[in-house]
Amino acid sequence: MIRSLLFAVCCFVCSHMAAQDLWITGSAVPGGAQKLEKVADNDYKYAGRLNAGELRVATAKKPRKGTRFFSPVLMDANLVNKGIAYCETTDAKAPAWQVVVSEDRYRLHVYTDRKELRGEIFQPWGELFIAGGATEAGWKEGKMLLMKQDLNNPCLWTWEGELKRHPEVEEPTSFKFQGQDRWYPKNLHPYRQGTDVLQDRRLRTGGDDTKWEISRDGRYRITVDLFHETIQADIVK
Repeated sequence: MIRSLLFAVCCFVCSHMAAQDLWITGSAVPGGAQKLEKVADNDYKYAGRLNAGELRVATAKKPRKGTRFFSPVLMDANLVNKGIAYCETTDAKAPAWQVVVSEDRYRLHVYTDRKELRGEIFQPWGELFIAGGATEAGWKEGKMLLMKQDLNNPCLWTWEGELKRHPEVEEPTSFKFQGQDRWYPKNLHPYRQGTDVLQDRRLRTGGDDTKWEISRDGRYRITVDLFHETIQADIVK
């Protein structure tokens, strides 16, 4: 009872402290510790292998005085989840996230604005399409342009073709990616509306319906890494 009260107090005090660098540590983490990638102001990500064991999210690679831990509010919380709230605490023995099986394609996001962790074992998609006002397909379901899957890496998809302004179409310079030849359920978006595809390699899975834009017409070669959530675009001519 006393330990629970102390844990609640630590959570309350630490909840107003902003995170800077975040790390995952514990027996589930290869090498014992891995730094999370900050992909947006309140979004920290890890994509890679995890072993069966325990995982903690911390503000330091090696615990020291003042290190904060992001502990799940549910006991024995599975890392694979659709969103579990966490509490910030300085208690190094606070509950950890549980990794049940060893896999190469774990992906987790820590959202510091809403104090939530989401995790998954990523499964490669069977299809990926590009569509939008900047494409010849426009915004029509059933007409989206199929991308090509890499034979050696099922998470890599490429497409080469013309992107240009189509003034007769709604949002004439915009486009996005879909996991099927319709709008739901799987889709990819930039973090910010109107992102120039030549300037930003970040993408996110799902979420708000933001779209990429082209800053110039041309023949583009685009590579999407679904697992690492990155995009590389170049104008080839």
